Amino acid sequence: MQMTRKFSRKKSIIVGIILVMILLASIRFTAAIDRTELTQVEIIFRDLMAPLYSGVMQVSSTVMNIGNSITSYNELLEENRILREQAKQLTMRNNMLEEYRLENERLTKVLDLQEAKGDYLDLVAARVIARDLGNWFDTIVIDRGTNHGIEVDMAVINHQGLVGRVVATSRNTSTVMLLLDRESVVGALIRESRAVGMVETTTSGDYPLQMIRIPLDALVEVGDVVVTSGLSEIFPKGLKIGYVAEIDTAPTGLFQQAMIIPNVEFNTLEEVMVITRVIMGLPDNHLPDDYLSNEDLPNDEGLGEGEDE
Repeated sequence: MQMTRKFSRKKSIIVGIILVMILLASIRFTAAIDRTELTQVEIIFRDLMAPLYSGVMQVSSTVMNIGNSITSYNELLEENRILREQAKQLTMRNNMLEEYRLENERLTKVLDLQEAKGDYLDLVAARVIARDLGNWFDTIVIDRGTNHGIEVDMAVINHQGLVGRVVATSRNTSTVMLLLDRESVVGALIRESRAVGMVETTTSGDYPLQMIRIPLDALVEVGDVVVTSGLSEIFPKGLKIGYVAEIDTAPTGLFQQAMIIPNVEFNTLEEVMVITRVIMGLPDNHLPDDYLSNEDLPNDEGLGEGEDE
């Protein structure tokens, strides 16, 4: 029984192959003859074979459509890949252009700072090449050292104000202790009332700096500008430190103390200036306009604008 089925199946396959061969041969034969008239036999044969012609054409058309679809799909995939790559390159290029624009703005401010203080200070520009903003020490490393005239205990600033001081040098690099370091202490004064004190870091509250040892009878208001007092050999007088955010009486009851918002954005330092020499004392109005603009004031409600005397 199984042998009979296998034989019938083979027979059907052979017959199908023969019919297909006859069909293909007839198509080739009738298409290859360059004649305008057909014989009666050819007419009958073509009429009989017309359904098969139609079937073959439909199958051929379907196969071609599938092939074209696959080709189109592959082309779309490749085009999509190319467009994604181009979009990635354009994004990278735009990011680079934006970075160049921001760097140009920063360098312009550095140049403005040099021009504003050139009559009073000798400045060496430097780039930040490393930083250690740890739990114990807040320092940065700059790409200028003894070969460029940098020495220990030179003050470091940027276009916003006081950054810190040099604590170590090599021939081509220097380590700068930031104002935020817990070992940093700076003599300071309130620009409006001329009250003196000392600015140091604090780990309590919402503010990184505090001004301590302010006389009890000194007039201090929120929004007053805090600058260096010039009572040490390291920091020239008048370098901006920050703004008064809160005022309170010290725990001893003998002094006032004020919480300070630093003017420098320490987390984004990229370029700084090292003060290598003080030519003459800085006047009270030495700071450039952008140092005193309202844009520098903190956004907290209630802070005053701190105008010059």
